[in-house]
Amino acid sequence: MLNFISNLPRHVRSGGFSAINAAAFGTLSKHFEVQYVGPIDPAVVLRQKVVSKLRRLAGARGNFFFFSHERLETIAREVAHRSARDADLDFFHGFTPWILTRPGRPYVAWSDATFHDYIEIYHPLDQFRHEDIRRIEDLEAEWLNKAERVLFTSRWAADRGITQYRLNPSRVDTVGIFGEMEMPVTDTYAGGRELAFIATDFERKGGRVVLDAFRRVRTSHPNAALIVVGDKPRDLSAADGLSFAGFLRKESPDELRRYRDILSRARAVVNATISDVSPLLPVEAGYFGCPAISSRRYAIPELIDDKRTGLLIDDPSNANEMAAAMTTMLDENDLYLAMRRAVWKKTREEHSRQRFEDRLSSEVINVLTGTRTQSITTAP
Repeated sequence: MLNFISNLPRHVRSGGFSAINAAAFGTLSKHFEVQYVGPIDPAVVLRQKVVSKLRRLAGARGNFFFFSHERLETIAREVAHRSARDADLDFFHGFTPWILTRPGRPYVAWSDATFHDYIEIYHPLDQFRHEDIRRIEDLEAEWLNKAERVLFTSRWAADRGITQYRLNPSRVDTVGIFGEMEMPVTDTYAGGRELAFIATDFERKGGRVVLDAFRRVRTSHPNAALIVVGDKPRDLSAADGLSFAGFLRKESPDELRRYRDILSRARAVVNATISDVSPLLPVEAGYFGCPAISSRRYAIPELIDDKRTGLLIDDPSNANEMAAAMTTMLDENDLYLAMRRAVWKKTREEHSRQRFEDRLSSEVINVLTGTRTQSITTAP
């Protein structure tokens, strides 16, 4: 029997982290009796939040109150209370929320990045006290070093975790990612000129850069279009070539159908993110044969082969670079069609749900049977 420990609701599938959570639980449930322990997500301690904010307003650094010692202790107590005591193994979705738990059995943890990388990528470090950040990192390093397996989405994150936290390479591996939807049987793209920008956070995912680039492209390509799926800033409205689809939840059959329709007809998806370690979008688009434009950062080059399954740009904040990549997608038809064929093949071979499930289940089975997997640093 396994305890599956998560801070997310069991059935939510929209968004990469939620999709992996649901898929991991479903995968392990095929092989074992699994108790879902979650969502465990207690509120932050209000007084700590207020104090931290007041410190920053006064020009000083605050604490990372979301992972305060008090909140982490609350999480640990809830995990201990709700977990099955006779389980053979604990599986933790994510790392940092659980670093004060003390499982009485072997445990496996999965995430797309360490707290060290999370804080560096998603937050301005100068807002937080270095001592408080170090407190969390040291606790996480200690906790991960006691795990039987530490699983990452990407080799980029896994290699960094080994270096940052001195993890034992023989206990670290990658399980990859997959798209949370059925793969179409055929590529139904009909030659349209519509680009798609899909994001839950318009600003952080580079929406302004994409819009600026698209407006430049429209001056020479008046038949080009851009559809924005997800977050829509209040100051924007539909204009020539620009439309908004709103949020499309995969849990809703009608909204999922519309999302699939957009990917099936899109010329390319554009992703100017500066805050994604391993975005799911290029994989889901690739299922439909749709190549992506994204940045050459973090683990994204593991998902997109530049000029083969999509285009990578050096600076995702540079509208000129983004516009040039959009123009390449629209103008160079032979290259474009070759990319469609290549991304269709790559996503099926490397990023299928079955591939993810096989990797994950084998890792857990290996732990339970005492088998060691080969270190990722020596894998061919």
